[in-house]
Amino acid sequence: MHRIRCSEIWGGIQNADLDVCTSGVTASLYSQACDGGRGGDIYFFSVCGSDRLTRIAIADVAGHGAAISALSRGIFDSLAARMNTLEGNGVLTDLNAVVAQQGFMSMTTAAVIGFYLGDGQLYFSYAGHPPVFVRRRGAADWQPIQLASPTVPGNLPLGVLDDTAFDQETLPLRPGDRLFLYTDGVLEAPAPDGAQFGEERLRAALDAAGNGELSCLKQGVLDALRAYTGGSLAHDDVTVMAMEVRGGK
Repeated sequence: MHRIRCSEIWGGIQNADLDVCTSGVTASLYSQACDGGRGGDIYFFSVCGSDRLTRIAIADVAGHGAAISALSRGIFDSLAARMNTLEGNGVLTDLNAVVAQQGFMSMTTAAVIGFYLGDGQLYFSYAGHPPVFVRRRGAADWQPIQLASPTVPGNLPLGVLDDTAFDQETLPLRPGDRLFLYTDGVLEAPAPDGAQFGEERLRAALDAAGNGELSCLKQGVLDALRAYTGGSLAHDDVTVMAMEVRGGK
């Protein structure tokens, strides 16, 4: 278990399969590039100076090389600058500027969430990214966390519009509630006939995983993906993260 401490930022673009924790959450992470090296998925955790705010940023870049390195650095810099604030959507605004400056030609989506021990709230924002899933402690099923009142047009993939608005909304969480983050490589995993895995199969895999350890939940989704594709995850970069709230109101 890797412990992320106050005023620390951890993550990047490297392949990973491990458990991490902060004062607010425990998580089990898997990230694998389709070519076996450093890929187009980015993940970062940050913890504020008072050890009360855990923020997670996840991004999916349709490309590798200089584009992924520039965005990874941009995420790190923005998380560092905004470590002690609740405005996670500001991270997306910063990244949108990075993408615009780089002139990225590939689709880039991102999600930023933060759990604050002070009020037990999840703060969440999306930039064209598939929604985070939540399962309440004791509940039987998982549900997507959608923006209730999104700005239109807004919350677009990074770099589409220079002045895109990124909304932030909140959701109350309690100890034992679980979250699941992922990139498009999960939804777009193809069956031998080309049909994609999709959101409904993901939800079914999450429901079927039960109430076991986070690592088992993560592995259950990966097993479902491999069963669907015929054994391979080489179609795209794949990142999944199963999380559980440790503290809060």
